[in-house]
Amino acid sequence: MVEKHDEMGSIFSFIKGQVDKLPISNSKKNKMLDQLLKLKTMTVDAREPRIALVGRRGSGKSSLINAMFGQERQYVSSVKSGTGKGKWLWYPSDANPKIRLLDSRGLGESEAPTEEFEEESPLQELMKAVTEEQPDVFLFLIKAKEADARIEEDLQELNKLRMLVKEKHHYDVPVICVVTQVDELDPPHYKQAPFDANPKKKQNMEEAMMLMSKRFDESDIPLLNIIPICSYIDFDESGNIEYDMRWNIDLLSDYLIEALPSEAKLKTAKAIQSQFVKRKFARTIVGTFTAIAGIIGAEPIPFADFPILTGIQGLMIVVIGFIADKDINTKSASEFIAALGINVGIGLLVREGVRAAVRFVPVAGLAVSGAVAGGVTYGIGQAAIAYFIENKDIDQAKNAYKNANKNFKNEDIES
Repeated sequence: MVEKHDEMGSIFSFIKGQVDKLPISNSKKNKMLDQLLKLKTMTVDAREPRIALVGRRGSGKSSLINAMFGQERQYVSSVKSGTGKGKWLWYPSDANPKIRLLDSRGLGESEAPTEEFEEESPLQELMKAVTEEQPDVFLFLIKAKEADARIEEDLQELNKLRMLVKEKHHYDVPVICVVTQVDELDPPHYKQAPFDANPKKKQNMEEAMMLMSKRFDESDIPLLNIIPICSYIDFDESGNIEYDMRWNIDLLSDYLIEALPSEAKLKTAKAIQSQFVKRKFARTIVGTFTAIAGIIGAEPIPFADFPILTGIQGLMIVVIGFIADKDINTKSASEFIAALGINVGIGLLVREGVRAAVRFVPVAGLAVSGAVAGGVTYGIGQAAIAYFIENKDIDQAKNAYKNANKNFKNEDIES
């Protein structure tokens, strides 16, 4: 993890150094540097997200963790409250920290948890935990069949947590409501995803969501979204998935990334086991890199833009590889660019220096237009997504590059 960030940091420092040397006005240079700072926050400064799971006992907090990771990392208690102390935990494990999760005793429980606990009430446990570490987002879980139960007290406690974080950390925590166990809604015999394909189940699901929306509004809690899910997944003794009935987990994961601060998005996309989420976030990353390349390419600075653009494209490939959880460095990024039929990559540039690298680029010394710079960067990004995330072969990646470059338009990036 540290080595990969060092890789990103080295490339970024190289790019920034080249921008600092550009013979352009300070206003234009500052515009480029502002965009690069946003890129640095999302990549070089990336950190693990801090996600707080809040809900009653049996609402499915531990099951949701299992569903999002596709691995059995948290034991699920079927009778008593399983989680004891409100505690921040590393997932998948302390040895392999990817996501910081706050799991706690369920709100409104009447029995003591099976694990050791310290505070008198679930709320006190949570208040202590969010004082120690600031959560990036609250996931408020409620069972679909309990949406009409009295939850006013639960939402009051959630608001107390939000106000405490605002006071202690000066951060307004976004909230996503997760309606769990929708498979248990009537009709009970319908137990297959997509659950909204059954008209009666869909109607009951929508009623539960409307009721939750009303309750949040009455409690004056801003809500990002309400997402119905089924997180049921079963494992065999070896930890392999034996039965999978998950539904809408991809949608929830997607909204989760949207809710997080910029510096927490990248590592979340890497940790969540969903190709759909990885691909969508990677496309956002490609749009960011393409926009920056377009700004730089639009400046009439012969030759000087080449090392900057090459560095940006190389860093983009390293980041996409990171999302795909694959070991990509400047050398392999250079080899990938070469395999696409492009003359030189970031690896050669960094190893040999600008003067040596320019010999391999026939058009070096000519200004690159914003459209060309954007189109090439966009094409490389789409090719990297195809190859590293979608696991397509190099010929398919070449086709993705050619098609994306050919069809590139500025509105692709803005959208």
